[in-house]
Amino acid sequence: MNYSERDLPVVVRETEMVSLEAGAVVRYEESGGARDVFVGDEWESRASLFPGMSYELECVGCTYLLSAMDEGLKVERKP
Repeated sequence: MNYSERDLPVVVRETEMVSLEAGAVVRYEESGGARDVFVGDEWESRASLFPGMSYELECVGCTYLLSAMDEGLKVERKP
């Protein structure tokens, strides 16, 4: 499933992604319990997050908080 900006906040699973307003697409791959976060078609992950950890993603004019949870990766827009 592909979510969009209007679905935020949303918790995505490994096979899902979120298309953000700035045109970035966020997805993750699970690796040893961590969520390796990828933006767009990047080959290198932006962050490796274990449950309870967060990462701030800066996009053009927007900041998003990506939080690893047992259920998946929560994506929300920061005010």
